[in-house]
Amino acid sequence: MDKIIPISEFQVRAKKWVDQVRETDQPVIITQRGKPAAVLVSCDDFEGLQATRDEMSYPDWKKRLARAEQESAAGKGMTLDEYFRKRAAKK
Repeated sequence: MDKIIPISEFQVRAKKWVDQVRETDQPVIITQRGKPAAVLVSCDDFEGLQATRDEMSYPDWKKRLARAEQESAAGKGMTLDEYFRKRAAKK
């Protein structure tokens, strides 16, 4: 369940909230004048959101996702470490 706090609480205890997000990987919604204004998320989550947004910027993203799902179901996937090794070898 999302934690919702007013911005005044965040201002007073920013380190506490950053530590909590880092430890629990749960986002914190920060409100201003009673309305959601920002979300504090882990760096990993933010990078994942950025990567997803980038992938979805391609006009054929649905086709690419379907292909990836088919390949994964067929066992053609690779671990993240394998991907990084393969990527590094190409450089």
